[in-house]
Amino acid sequence: MSTLQHQRSVHDVVFGPFDSRRFGKSLGVNLLPRGSRVCNFDCIYCECGTATWPLQWDLQPRFPEPEDVRRALAAAAEVLKPGEVDSITLAGNGEPTLSPHLGAIVDVVAEARDRDWPSARTVILTNGTSAHRPSVRYALAKLDERVVKLDAGNNWILEQMNRPTGRLPITELAHRIAMLPGVLIQSMFVHGPVDNTRPEHVEMWTEYLKRIKPLGVQIYSLDRMPAMPWVRQVERPELESIARYVESVAGIPVHVY
Repeated sequence: MSTLQHQRSVHDVVFGPFDSRRFGKSLGVNLLPRGSRVCNFDCIYCECGTATWPLQWDLQPRFPEPEDVRRALAAAAEVLKPGEVDSITLAGNGEPTLSPHLGAIVDVVAEARDRDWPSARTVILTNGTSAHRPSVRYALAKLDERVVKLDAGNNWILEQMNRPTGRLPITELAHRIAMLPGVLIQSMFVHGPVDNTRPEHVEMWTEYLKRIKPLGVQIYSLDRMPAMPWVRQVERPELESIARYVESVAGIPVHVY
């Protein structure tokens, strides 16, 4: 079993670049307020820790605005040469599509990429819950890659593993994800009291992959310390077995990270 890294803490609007298993030298853009996670999921494996700003708040936290992102990217361009950035990834400490400035920030990121790092890809990591909103779909369609989380194949795994805010059936989540163009699915597999590696769970998850029809699937396990200490890592041979199953029954390319 590989050694897990410490949980990640994001304080800057633009952070990195970090070496990413999937995206090379990834320059991160955090669309969310500093100081706490802002997310409509509370995943048991989250690498951003456990302190979450409530989604219904009286004192509004300050979301980074487009000009904040523009200045931070310009500062990064002063020290990072074009070949030193493989991707610009909209992520951060929570769900980036919750930003009220999503569309404008996507435009700022695209401008910076074209000007300063023309060979870099623009990417978003999202849970897909906001994909039913036309404004979100319009913004995400401008990016090169839309990487969407899907860890569950039934409601129990979704509720126990991702712990969404409010009621969100797996059928509705999959429907929303399928509304996005050209998605890549990212799926975390874990062992423990909540375990989505069991054959029946993998089979149900694969059926939703067939409905969504992604360009590909990225599967992985823990790389950083999880929010819940009882969550355990899945070793690569088991992930490779899951990948072979998906490719054989769904015909979708799968990459193990």
